[in-house]
Amino acid sequence: MQIKKIALAALAAASFSPAFATIATGWEAATGEAELVFIAYNDKGSFTKDLGITTNQFLAQGLNVSVLGSEYSRFQALGGTGTVWSLQATNQNDFGANPYEINTWITKNSSQVANNLINSLFNNASQNLAGFFVQSDLSANNAGIGLDAGVNNIEWTGLVGTEDYANGYTNLGNTYGASSAVGEAADIVYLTSSSSFASQKVLVVPFTTVKVNFDGSNITAAATAAVPEPSTYAMLIAGLCAVGFVARRRQA
Repeated sequence: MQIKKIALAALAAASFSPAFATIATGWEAATGEAELVFIAYNDKGSFTKDLGITTNQFLAQGLNVSVLGSEYSRFQALGGTGTVWSLQATNQNDFGANPYEINTWITKNSSQVANNLINSLFNNASQNLAGFFVQSDLSANNAGIGLDAGVNNIEWTGLVGTEDYANGYTNLGNTYGASSAVGEAADIVYLTSSSSFASQKVLVVPFTTVKVNFDGSNITAAATAAVPEPSTYAMLIAGLCAVGFVARRRQA
């Protein structure tokens, strides 16, 4: 599924709720329909590739995708050093900031602690990430390698100092360690708001039991099952929040 179609739904949603944007297969789409996007960046530029694989499909079939081609060659030709990579997806099921409404799947490097991100930063960063996907898609289309050219899964190279450069967006606004060195395997985790309270920590749970790897040419991961299903955690927290709200009302 091409990113632009998803992102346009995000922009339509944003017109009603400027605080958030969505990148999924449609507004209020099922959470597992968010698409995975591969991003590599260094000190010269970044490379963004829509894998055309949803998070549900990833669980069922794993990953074995090559990034090689003319656009990745353009990224390599920049001559940058210190290339790192990440895998990400994000979508919004509702306008609010409660559990299961803002959702992001993201790789986690070895130095990132389990959870040091608060709800407000996560929600803003997820919105900005969706906006970056919109921009990448539009830039690819304007260059003749996007939707108008019949390309369903875009690839795009952004230069340092331009709005197409991925650094910052890929690490949730430099608040989360999502990027790993080439050849270094990474876990992939699911994040969602833990409550509507801005200062509370987000919910972060493992998405799979396998690691994702990028060897410089291919993105690979074995098929697996979610352990546990992320929505299980999210709905549990939502229930606890509701119980707490009722208890406070009764005390009042």
